[in-house]
Amino acid sequence: MLPSEPLTTRQARAALTEILGDALPPLRELRLGRRLEEIAVFGGLWGVGLALAWGSGQAEGAAQWALRGGAVLASALALNAFVLLLHEGMHGVLFRSPVLNRWVSVALGATVGMSFSAYRVLHTMHHDHLGSDDDPDDYAAYTDRPVVFWLMQGLRLSVGAFIYLVAIPIVASRRGTATDRVRIAQEYVVLALLWTAAALLVPSSILIWGWLAALPVVALMVQIRGLTQHGLTERHDALLSSRTVRPHPVVAFFLLNENYHLEHHLYPEVPSYHLPALHRAAWDHLPRTCEDTSYLGFLGRFVQQSWALDETPVGVVHRDVPASRLGAAEPA
Repeated sequence: MLPSEPLTTRQARAALTEILGDALPPLRELRLGRRLEEIAVFGGLWGVGLALAWGSGQAEGAAQWALRGGAVLASALALNAFVLLLHEGMHGVLFRSPVLNRWVSVALGATVGMSFSAYRVLHTMHHDHLGSDDDPDDYAAYTDRPVVFWLMQGLRLSVGAFIYLVAIPIVASRRGTATDRVRIAQEYVVLALLWTAAALLVPSSILIWGWLAALPVVALMVQIRGLTQHGLTERHDALLSSRTVRPHPVVAFFLLNENYHLEHHLYPEVPSYHLPALHRAAWDHLPRTCEDTSYLGFLGRFVQQSWALDETPVGVVHRDVPASRLGAAEPA
């Protein structure tokens, strides 16, 4: 069992690594076949969305709107997975080859208007400074006024993804290295060329209903996920500053297991397909966690506390389980 006092991420990771021992190295292994399978599944799902969007251009009346709705839903689920795969690339666990990892990530980012390298600069800051005033995603670092804090949380939930898209190239250019700035510029040129080609070559029905109309849905999913991961947590304790959610397996599938967010912050080098095994191996050794079983359930509690401007952490669980209880750690 890890110590009962508040821990930094480095301290928690060191203590847990000692406990897990030989169970940990297999969870760091990259599996090319599994990654290609994920890309094929969600790429195929987007293909379904694009096909439905094309079909909507040939239909009329109720059938047309049904096809449009199906196109938006399928495309949104696929594009949300692309964001999660982009996140894997940011941590260098999408592909073993740095060149392939970067440029596949650039292509994934192009589907949602994001530069891979700009995202990497900000997200690395988030991981390196979680729980401190240098974490760009920690709203408590910006104000000690409850009203302002809750207004910022409301903005994150409602339009946070769009603010982030505008902010990341600006902040990343200021905080990144000269190499980062060159890569960011390169990627936005590539993105502009891809978007121009799409606008000129892709039929409007496909462009609108298979892509653009899905982006606000993707943004909402990203905003809910981001709020749930770190909203109303205890920022000064690494075990309580990130929330793990254990939803229905179908939800976890479409989230590529990023619902295991505490585990991800402790071991960002573990690819997402191994996070369930890491969860099973590590969970009983954590004396306290911030957790939930439902994203909607957390949102309900978030709204309740917002009326009272109550910043009390949600979902804190304390446990006292012998450290000998090591869960199964076989890679997925």
